[in-house]
Amino acid sequence: MVNIEYSEAIVEVLEILQYSDDNIIEKIPQKLIEFWQKNKSTTYRPNLDHSKSINEMDLKKKTKSIISMIYLNYLCDDEEKNNIKLILKDNEEKYQQKLKEKYNPDNIFKKYNQKQEVAENVVATNMAMVEYREPIFKRIINTIKKFFHIN
Repeated sequence: MVNIEYSEAIVEVLEILQYSDDNIIEKIPQKLIEFWQKNKSTTYRPNLDHSKSINEMDLKKKTKSIISMIYLNYLCDDEEKNNIKLILKDNEEKYQQKLKEKYNPDNIFKKYNQKQEVAENVVATNMAMVEYREPIFKRIINTIKKFFHIN
């Protein structure tokens, strides 16, 4: 069984395919369409405006992923497929580089040490600012003693 997010996306994909040309549907394997029919959501009703293009429609992120998978695997020619794969590869390399920079073990420990030093400085300054106050009962007793001149 497919999770709810994908089953709702499948409903949107199937509705888009209903309004597509027959030659596009013929290029998609029938087993894949049958799989989608079995695993689509029975409760979700998409509200798609078919007068708009797919780019302008308010689609779920998973729906866009499925449509791009359909386009890449079944609809585009070899040259376009290679260009898309190069773009995907480039995006993946950029993403991995960002992750490498963000989670580099050397940088993590440097940042941790810097945060710890800053935290120690903050604690030290906070401790210097704390004012000692006697408990209220002790202050009352001391004022009474002062009133009667008792030490």
